[in-house]
Amino acid sequence: MFSAIRLGDSYLNVYDLYRLRLPAELVTLSGCATGLNVAAAGDEILGISRGLLCAGARSLLLSLWDVHDEGTTSFMTRFYRARIGEDTASAVRDAMRETKARHPHPYYWAPFALAGKFRDH
Repeated sequence: MFSAIRLGDSYLNVYDLYRLRLPAELVTLSGCATGLNVAAAGDEILGISRGLLCAGARSLLLSLWDVHDEGTTSFMTRFYRARIGEDTASAVRDAMRETKARHPHPYYWAPFALAGKFRDH
């Protein structure tokens, strides 16, 4: 319950998320390593991602490692353009392919992962 992200001058922690109702189709956390959880006493399987899903987010787009600012900007721009008229998984795939064409190293195009329900079928 101690996992948290800084928002402005305060923190949003897992406990806050369990009390929050967040009927969002997609929550994107594009900062560094937002999809990783650190195992700590009393907090082994909890994290921001689980808290967001429990709060009602349908799906999450999270980063698995420290991301490059320019690469992330490029990826997110492509992702949100591709998401118009496509399901979320297809938009992530398309953004990865386009980013990979410009930046072949996986560091730039592969840090993002989806969690939750991101397809209608």
